Amino acid sequence: MTYDLSDPADYSRALRGLMWGDHGVLRLAFKNFRPVGEGMWRGNQPSPARLKDLKEMGFKTILNLRGKQPGRHYYDLEHHTAKELGLEVVDLPWGSREAPYVERIEQLIEVFDSIEYPAFMHCKSGADRAGIVAVLYKLLHEGAPFEEAIQQLSFRYGHIRQGKTGMLDHFFDLYRERNAREPIDFLTWVRTEYDRQACHDSFMASWWGSILTEKLLRRE
Repeated sequence: MTYDLSDPADYSRALRGLMWGDHGVLRLAFKNFRPVGEGMWRGNQPSPARLKDLKEMGFKTILNLRGKQPGRHYYDLEHHTAKELGLEVVDLPWGSREAPYVERIEQLIEVFDSIEYPAFMHCKSGADRAGIVAVLYKLLHEGAPFEEAIQQLSFRYGHIRQGKTGMLDHFFDLYRERNAREPIDFLTWVRTEYDRQACHDSFMASWWGSILTEKLLRRE
């Protein structure tokens, strides 16, 4: 489906899709808006009104962790509004149920080093993809200790490690176990030892956690 957002009727149609089809109505009260570190914040999918608030707060860059989705109401509204406001949007494809790709981690380093701050990262709920990227921001950009950084991926932000989204925790658990045997820098481990397929194959979600994330919360 495509939208002509210069047409008021089409704009209203897209906004209805955002509010009801993407659960945006639930985000009117709960934005999951939290600081990650110096110059970086995280949260859930922003509406056009929320983007205007972020602009007024001085934000320069939006990191969209849902990837490129032209034709989707939330994506088109975000890019349309950001262009009007002069906000830069960077589309980054991240999954909440898959073992991370090394090339996507490498891409984050380049993005973190090149964007204008302050910046706001978001996925749909601000819990899972925003969680792993927030951990990586702390580790790769700020050089924070691992146990401090990993707190960004927790139930405090709505992340459920017992469901399929626990794949993200499993990835970090593999590093924690390896580092406990013999200390190794996280990025060195990613570049030299991390086996994405092995990470994927060795993870299993609990049945009740999967029901919670897939059926009840309907996480993306």
